[in-house]
Amino acid sequence: MDNISTLSFNKVGSIQEVKLTQEIIDKIQEAMLHTKKDGSINWKDEDEIVVQLAGTFAADRFIVIKNRTKDPVVSAEPHPHFDYEKKVFTKDGREEYMKEQKENKK
Repeated sequence: MDNISTLSFNKVGSIQEVKLTQEIIDKIQEAMLHTKKDGSINWKDEDEIVVQLAGTFAADRFIVIKNRTKDPVVSAEPHPHFDYEKKVFTKDGREEYMKEQKENKK
């Protein structure tokens, strides 16, 4: 986790004065150089990004960088043998799986 840096901002009265200096930009750029477990690059220069400011409390803020290139996220199909209202499986697929495995070995 060497890419993670903590940034401190000066507080002036009740207003936080934050200047986006080249040093802060460089730290953000370094943090975005991370890769996936397989070594492939997560963020590419041609990706479309959106930068937002968020926070839970008045004095807390964090920067959100969203990769719009990866939107919309395609969710997985619902499980065919699961009753989502009762929250139970309607069919145990283990027997079918084992049968398929035996047939594939033939």
